[in-house]
Amino acid sequence: MRYSLFHKRLKTPPLVEGQKDDPKQRIERLKAGRLATMALTLTRSLIEQFGPRPSGSDACLRAAGEIERSLTPFCDYTAQSEVSLDPTFHSLPLSVMAYLYPLLVLLMLFRLPLGTLLLFCLYGAWLVTTLYYYRPLIRNTRKTVKGINVHGVLEPDGAVRHTVILSAHHDSAPLFRHNRLDRLGYMSTVGLPILLFALCGPLSFIALFTPPNLALTIILVAMLILTPRFLALMRFYDDRATPGGGDNLNSTSMVIQLARYFNWRRATEAPLASTRLIFCSFDGEEIGLQGSKAWYEAHGDLTAGALVLNFDAIYWADSLTFLERDINGTQPLAKELARRCVDIARSMGYEANSESIPRLSGATDAASASRAGLAATTLTAVGWDDHTKASVYHTEDDTVDAIEAKAVEQALSIAIRLVELIDNDALWEEEEETPVQEEPSSLSFSRLTHR
Repeated sequence: MRYSLFHKRLKTPPLVEGQKDDPKQRIERLKAGRLATMALTLTRSLIEQFGPRPSGSDACLRAAGEIERSLTPFCDYTAQSEVSLDPTFHSLPLSVMAYLYPLLVLLMLFRLPLGTLLLFCLYGAWLVTTLYYYRPLIRNTRKTVKGINVHGVLEPDGAVRHTVILSAHHDSAPLFRHNRLDRLGYMSTVGLPILLFALCGPLSFIALFTPPNLALTIILVAMLILTPRFLALMRFYDDRATPGGGDNLNSTSMVIQLARYFNWRRATEAPLASTRLIFCSFDGEEIGLQGSKAWYEAHGDLTAGALVLNFDAIYWADSLTFLERDINGTQPLAKELARRCVDIARSMGYEANSESIPRLSGATDAASASRAGLAATTLTAVGWDDHTKASVYHTEDDTVDAIEAKAVEQALSIAIRLVELIDNDALWEEEEETPVQEEPSSLSFSRLTHR
């Protein structure tokens, strides 16, 4: 369904009842719960207006425009920046695998196992570099699309001594055609072709040192007959996308509400003294962090020396986690910052931990900031496995109703406290911790996805 570009904007509600009549009211009266409610309301409205937002799609572009319009009243200035996106970041390696497989088998049948082994190793290196380390060597320039990043800046009252970036992404993930919860069917449809391809490596190595024999020939012929099974990999991703409520449009709404809050503080004569705030929403996160990578490369002067708090997949209040490592656990983030954020959360009475992102679970935009030389962490609050909590991200059920409002409130409260400490030059001062009962935990992950 398409939505009109021209719609009536709702009047921005005041943060606190009676704000206009009492502009000097104490900041403590502002409750993060109100901000959380407004964030969820805005997210629901954006989904109703624009629906799913695949990276670089028309819906995503129009959503970016509305995000900038929502940020504008609360920032000194806002801007959009175009970025060229390759939407085949995840799908191209799977398609190449499907085309390469019969060639590898035929080379072995024609007694050229060395060719098979070399091609297999080259493909494996490309696959790992692209999908595991997020450093693509090949860009499909024939299918690039335009994406839009949005950012707004709120300057402090005095000279800038600190910069804090609060970021999220507004694109939503493509849906999978195959049901991962049907484990037997998923393994047959998706797991089998991947296993067949993986067998090409050891079989070619064995064939190098053994003479041709009937058993190997039978195995190779059987593998060749199974080539049609690779069609599932070529059609792994659906043309549709998720609603992307919790992953990650609501995080963008949270960033907007944080801009609202700090603008309100300035209006009530309690501005930040020396901390510049940059509020960002990126496109292209779901296809290899392409939007945030381009943004950080283009805004080095603005972001120099910044601390970055990225929000991604805020669902559960008892699962607040600050990431110490990103991109399948391969990219170091600012461990000290992540652990300091945990201290801040616990001092406020919230359960929180710091962990590495699980292997095979993809990446967040904090990785782009880290690769740009900035101290960054991501706050997430998601059930990483399929057993302890409902995992709705990257599914059609990723709507506002799947988000726990308390988790949003706590995430906003932590962000506000973090900025206040930075502005007061007190970030690394110890705070008294409010004890919370917790059990040792570590992130686990039981299903393949791309974040």
